[in-house]
Amino acid sequence: MIILAFDTCFSACSVALRLPGHGRANSFSRFSLMEKGHSERLVPMMSEVLTEAQITIGDVDAFAVTTGPGSFTGVRTGIASARALALATGKPVHGTSSLHVMALGMRPTSPEGAIAIAISTRDGLIYFQTFDGATASPKIEPCLISPQAAVEAMGGMAVYTIGGTGAGLVATFASQQGLLLRLAAGRIDADAARLANIAHDLPVLNPPRPLYLREPDAKPQAGMPVQRTDPTIEVSA
Repeated sequence: MIILAFDTCFSACSVALRLPGHGRANSFSRFSLMEKGHSERLVPMMSEVLTEAQITIGDVDAFAVTTGPGSFTGVRTGIASARALALATGKPVHGTSSLHVMALGMRPTSPEGAIAIAISTRDGLIYFQTFDGATASPKIEPCLISPQAAVEAMGGMAVYTIGGTGAGLVATFASQQGLLLRLAAGRIDADAARLANIAHDLPVLNPPRPLYLREPDAKPQAGMPVQRTDPTIEVSA
């Protein structure tokens, strides 16, 4: 199965094309760090990997997208693109959370270990999700909670390796309660190359819907509502 996967949720934009078989010869990808401009960069990235693989969009069997959480603009860019591609080609869209794709790039530091992803938000909360250490399969649904609540969600039954921009904050609260967390080394992103590898095991989203977990920062002025052009795109989880 030929998979075209992409992520635009946070401060990176990535696209990956995976052909049947294994090895680098069957994988083509692009990855760029960016705070904004995902919508302008996404389609050229797709075109680049398709050209490199010498196939067309019509040859793709399925698409995969990160549904959120993330920035509102980033999440909407990915979801809108996935819907457009599905409508144009009639092919299915698979998806999972951006935090799940981040967890795929981590490994626990002990055999009985588990994984947690914590991403800071501007209001002091974190996007949070935990995963099985052996398979990186989700243990809980993505949520928006306080660092203290994240510590409670982990409990003390496993040794957690935690990554993401909010990992240090959660680790601080954890240490105050006698829970030791191991911080993942380096930057962690929802790279589409990892998403492409597991796409065939993910559910088909019909249609793909955004996972925001929070209210938008920008709101219409009182008495001057703005009508949405696409009523099927929800503004909250």
